[in-house]
Amino acid sequence: MIRPPLEVADIVRAQGNRFIESHCRWIHWAHRKVLRAIARCRTAALGGHRDLCPRCGYRAISYNSCRNRHCPKCQCGARDHWIAARQDELLSVAYVHVVFTLPHQLSHLAIQNKQVLYDLLFRASAETLQEVARDPRHLGAEIGFLSLLHTWGQNLLLNPHS
Repeated sequence: MIRPPLEVADIVRAQGNRFIESHCRWIHWAHRKVLRAIARCRTAALGGHRDLCPRCGYRAISYNSCRNRHCPKCQCGARDHWIAARQDELLSVAYVHVVFTLPHQLSHLAIQNKQVLYDLLFRASAETLQEVARDPRHLGAEIGFLSLLHTWGQNLLLNPHS
């Protein structure tokens, strides 16, 4: 496999400490742990093993991976395997991803009133999808859909959406 000229780990090793220092007010210990794992991934810091080709006798050292679920290098293979396994489960129909987000002003109410607010979010999103799909100007059909609740955004802040 050909190594790309620049990987995420190269950037983290070069600028990770500076990034952490300049953003120390909001960066969480879990973020630091991930950055450390990515920086050490497949380096001598995690140890390694010797590989030997039984046919030609070629020898190489392979360094151990961090196995962190956020590491793009470690999870690339796992992600590809998971996606390949899901291909057989897909229906041969068009797929559309729609996100309904609870207004930011109501996010903190959701902490105290989860059942009520999340029920309203799911009900409102379901009724909206069905109403728009029934309209002959759009689809003119009854649709099926799947709704999932996400309570946190990519920035790990409260952001309820389905």
